[in-house]
Amino acid sequence: MTRAILFEGLFVHGLPRNAAFEAELREAGFDRDDLLPQYPLRLFRQCLDIACRHFYPGLTVEEGRRRLGQQFTQGFSRTVLGGVVSVSLPLLGPVRFLKKFPEHLRFDSSPILVNAVQVSERQFRLEFRTGVGLSPYFLRGMLEEGLRRTRVNPTLRVAQNSPISFDLHITW
Repeated sequence: MTRAILFEGLFVHGLPRNAAFEAELREAGFDRDDLLPQYPLRLFRQCLDIACRHFYPGLTVEEGRRRLGQQFTQGFSRTVLGGVVSVSLPLLGPVRFLKKFPEHLRFDSSPILVNAVQVSERQFRLEFRTGVGLSPYFLRGMLEEGLRRTRVNPTLRVAQNSPISFDLHITW
């Protein structure tokens, strides 16, 4: 299960209203006008696929999910919690943001292990070991947008180790 804030950030505040898109989301089990406290993580992945088809039909799934991750961060900043977090990002800077990121990624009840490794002054590796199929490209987009808010221009690269294990290599 995952908390509603993940859905709210992307599907309520991050993406524009679109009748056909919203109808398909409702058919899948999510109504943006009637948020529940939590949802199955598989539903989030299904809704990501629906959003990719509607908003990024000409892109690869990876690029579509990356852009949705960016839109999530933008939408999350429009929520009450996200507004508080967003104000602090320029003050945190990229190093503290990345060191704290594993703590802030507790958006579901599944075991997600994230290890932040500082490789050099402007280089990190985030190691994701999960029991669920998280999208590394969605997380890449989230982090790209979050790091931009710390006032750096990041470059991120995904290294997929297995379906439930990947690393994000980050430089700026």
